[in-house]
Amino acid sequence: MNSISVKVINQLKDNYSFILSNRSKDACVIDPADSYPIIEYVNKYSLKIKDIFITHHHKDHTAGTEGILKNFPNVNIHSPSSHIEYTRFVLRNDDEIETAINTFKIISTPGHTLDHIIYLDNSHKILFCGDTLFRLGCGRVFEGDLKQMFASLQKINELDDNLKVYCGHEYTLNNLKFLESILNKKELFFNIRQKIEEELRLSKKSVPFNLIEEKSYNLFLNQNSEIGSLIKKELGLNNFDLFQHLREKKDNF
Repeated sequence: MNSISVKVINQLKDNYSFILSNRSKDACVIDPADSYPIIEYVNKYSLKIKDIFITHHHKDHTAGTEGILKNFPNVNIHSPSSHIEYTRFVLRNDDEIETAINTFKIISTPGHTLDHIIYLDNSHKILFCGDTLFRLGCGRVFEGDLKQMFASLQKINELDDNLKVYCGHEYTLNNLKFLESILNKKELFFNIRQKIEEELRLSKKSVPFNLIEEKSYNLFLNQNSEIGSLIKKELGLNNFDLFQHLREKKDNF
């Protein structure tokens, strides 16, 4: 298996885009919001962008496409909808896309938007989840409904524990504060808070993160964890009801 590297690129206020590349200098980009820092990095390391992959239609995940095209006019743009500007290849659930550097499996995750998809690279154990899953949280439900979002998160919950996850925003500390506040059990999150604060101190980022760890602490993702089971028992809620309770509280946090 050829090794690839993933560079996390800061975008706008709190967005992330990602550049995947290999030793041959081929590269692909996930969710470009602002082309300038992407082109700057690519030029610095003499990379050649072959593909752009978009998770959903919101502008803060697509607006950088035009600038990349000006520099790499032959780039292939993949997205979940022909309505997303510059799309050349529309992707559907269970599609497998072979790029110059890897293979992505497409998983449909409606909820945040109806067209949302995520990109799974099983060979390299990496997942790009856009705005469906955040560290210790999940995306706001704009176009779908709560049952769709819950089902989409369960798809992620069933994936390989060993995946490294890259999400679209730096919301982690706010998500942690919400869980500590709404559950009134700061002690349950003591260890993960220490780890997150150290990551932010060293790199200013809490992304990527490990899915196995996320399944232990993220109650939007996994309600059957030790913490989830405790909270469900205290509140008298089932899995979906706990998810709904938290998502509705988070909307007003």
